[in-house]
Amino acid sequence: MQTIESHELATATGPLGAAPHAPLAVASAYQGVWARTLLETPAGRDTTSWVRWVQTGNWHGALSDPDETPGPRGGPGAEHSVFQTPDRIVQTALRERQLAVWERLPASHGRRIALARRDAQGLPTLERLLICGDYLLHVRPASQGAQELAFGRLDETGTHWRVERANQAPPDGRERAWCLQRLGMDLATVNGDEPLAGTWEVLEWLEM
Repeated sequence: MQTIESHELATATGPLGAAPHAPLAVASAYQGVWARTLLETPAGRDTTSWVRWVQTGNWHGALSDPDETPGPRGGPGAEHSVFQTPDRIVQTALRERQLAVWERLPASHGRRIALARRDAQGLPTLERLLICGDYLLHVRPASQGAQELAFGRLDETGTHWRVERANQAPPDGRERAWCLQRLGMDLATVNGDEPLAGTWEVLEWLEM
């Protein structure tokens, strides 16, 4: 399971720490959480792999099981894409001779948020939290090896979340307390359980 962050953990509109009101680089039609439901290549047809692409206005992340690397052009907006419906994209890559179908998860409509954890000195780190609707993707850089990723979903009350997939360990099924609050233009906090509890810098925040 791997992830791709736009421009190596930089926003598409500027460097780390860009203003949260920066223009959105990705059209709203492509934002949300997309599940790849079909991949056809010369090697065969895949309908069973678990692949999620999380897309905000300026940030994206991907997680797949089994391991694969979608690549920075491998999301639902890559190559030649056609919307069969507002929530279903057929993507073709002629050079690689492949076709992929992506379907947006209904619960990913709504808010789009990208956060960077602040350290003890109040400076942003490379740890990221992407939120689309009821879904979130938590990305922690690793000193060695692959990044640590966890993809999860909020419960109906919005006060707890549960990991659905992670790349370092199987999901434990535990519900984790969660309360996200925006304190200012560039500051937010998460009150609740680890690993998300703490202070975060707002990179992007859009309520829809």
